Amino acid sequence: MNNSRMPTVNLPYLGIRFQIRYHKCNLTCPYCIAHWKENENHFDLGRFTAIIDKIKELPYRVCLRIGIGGEIFTSREIPAAIRSICNEENNIFGVSFSSNLNADWDKVIAPFIGSVDTSRLGMGCTLHDTVIDDIDGFFEKVKRLKDSGVLLYVGYVALPGRIEFLKKYKRRCDDIGVPMLLNQLEGKLIGVESADLDLHYPRDYTLREIKELRELWGTPHSYKILLESCRTRGMACSAGKNYIYMGFDGQVRPCGPIQSSLGNILTDEISFQENDTICPMERCPCGNENQALRIVDKHYDRTRTLRIYYPKKDISAKLLYKGYNPSVYDRGSPMPLIQKALSLFRRCKSSTP
Repeated sequence: MNNSRMPTVNLPYLGIRFQIRYHKCNLTCPYCIAHWKENENHFDLGRFTAIIDKIKELPYRVCLRIGIGGEIFTSREIPAAIRSICNEENNIFGVSFSSNLNADWDKVIAPFIGSVDTSRLGMGCTLHDTVIDDIDGFFEKVKRLKDSGVLLYVGYVALPGRIEFLKKYKRRCDDIGVPMLLNQLEGKLIGVESADLDLHYPRDYTLREIKELRELWGTPHSYKILLESCRTRGMACSAGKNYIYMGFDGQVRPCGPIQSSLGNILTDEISFQENDTICPMERCPCGNENQALRIVDKHYDRTRTLRIYYPKKDISAKLLYKGYNPSVYDRGSPMPLIQKALSLFRRCKSSTP
């Protein structure tokens, strides 16, 4: 395979989250944050290809994250398009996506990996241990992908009540040599043991859960933003300047929560901001978005996979937790404990004959 590439090293960096709205999955997770069953499938190969062609014309060194609301390996078209991105000479130095790895290795995943330049490929391997049976098989696929040269991580939703499982998964990731990146649970916990519909997350993580999860979280940055839910309002961000959010129809915004448009890449010349954005949001709950905050550039070195970044050399571990605003939640108050006590009382009362 020809690995010669166009000279892009001197181009400015641009992170792109391209949300394509492919809503088809081979799992049915009760806590699914993508809500794929509730959304129409808007994927159009012609439009997707046209948008990718426009991205290739941008005068930037692009790190591309393809976001979907389902499972990418239920499609033949999307992996084929990603293969073309990786194997052609262009300005996209890294392209990544997420997969639950539930597809057949020999028939689906291995043929794709064997046909693609993995030096430009990244993956988030999302572990859904409450709905799959073969946990060992999942980690075996992770190891094979790592050995093939894919820059990948294992992703997991930090479900309350499953922290002991999470500790085991973290050890397995460490043994393989891949990072484990966590997402906070957003909303109510449904369909999992220890579920309590009176609780709302991440607000109602207990102080003990937060303490335990801090030792397992992928990076201090992600921990501060996602689990502690620090107030992002007022923080400097590269959104609109060196990071953009692109919708399935080509509409470009600084990031997902910010609704102001920078134009449509299919019809307009995108005018990037000259200055950083000062975040207007109270919270930035998506791991693909909060990595655009400038504090990441201060503390970490980025990679070709948008969600993977490593602490800079010789930086103090304590410093990685500095420079963040307080949490939007007052977790020091007794309110979550009161809510749980009331919930327990109601359950006991309903079970009394």
